[in-house]
Amino acid sequence: MSIFDSRPIVVDQHPVTKHQYIVPTPSIDAMMQKIKRLIKMHTPGALIFAHPRFGKTYGIRYVINALQDDYPGVVCLSCGTEAKKAPVEDAFFTTLLEATGHLGALTGSVTRKRRRLIERIAELVDTSGYNWFAIFVDEAQRLEVIEYEWLRDVHDILERKGIRMITLLVGQPQLLNQKTAFRKSNHTQIILRFMIAEMRFDGVADADSVATCLQGYDEAVFPPESVWTYTRFFYPQAYDGGLRLVNEAQSVWDAFGRAQERAHLNMAVEIPMQYLAHTVEIALETNMKRDSTDFKFTAEMWDFAVKESFYIEALEELYRGMPSN
Repeated sequence: MSIFDSRPIVVDQHPVTKHQYIVPTPSIDAMMQKIKRLIKMHTPGALIFAHPRFGKTYGIRYVINALQDDYPGVVCLSCGTEAKKAPVEDAFFTTLLEATGHLGALTGSVTRKRRRLIERIAELVDTSGYNWFAIFVDEAQRLEVIEYEWLRDVHDILERKGIRMITLLVGQPQLLNQKTAFRKSNHTQIILRFMIAEMRFDGVADADSVATCLQGYDEAVFPPESVWTYTRFFYPQAYDGGLRLVNEAQSVWDAFGRAQERAHLNMAVEIPMQYLAHTVEIALETNMKRDSTDFKFTAEMWDFAVKESFYIEALEELYRGMPSN
């Protein structure tokens, strides 16, 4: 049996098909470098902001994996925030306890949960061999003043125990408005602990950045330790014939530009990672039956993939109602 007929798993089980994979992007790498500087400079917190679907949550997963590679055993917690009518202290500490993996997250009083949280974090940090840990709070624009105060209490108690807490607030641009409001209302203690630095999470803004992303498909392998790169898995014959997605970067970039032109969207192209990844997935899956040693992606294939990703619809919705310059 030739390699062309012997994929190690069925297509439906592949991470690309299941949308369970991460490839590096320039924005993620830039965020990673900034977070490393925060750690070295003992900066207690920062804002990471971008519009919806720009890949913030995707980026968090990548950064956590990279931090744990650079600092083996380090504690990195991640939690989300829910929309609510009013903050509830019990729910707040339940969420944080769940992020630590504590089995008693759902039981006990608020006082007990707060104590468990401190004890659990101290235990994890002590085991890690470091004196610091990082916590990523997704959709942080939903947090209200009292929740920051609860978080500040946790920060201060841990600091007295010699544990440094680095808080990364990840959310939409409203986070900047929140910081401004806190400054005006003299909530300096919140800004200094959680918002002192700012990071904008950019979309993919040029063909070179597209190439960086596409190269990830040419280099990542699944199953692990195999020769089956993502590109090779979907196009084994074309791959052996020299096909590499990185060489499609300009074609992909041009397809997004054409889509905006056809939609009369007169703005600079900046592709949210969500839609770039979805476009690549569509192109890989839609055309895989055409695999051959001389297969090449065409402009029409990329145009179709961009269209089916609903990039234009998302862009129109994102900028609808925004004030014009």
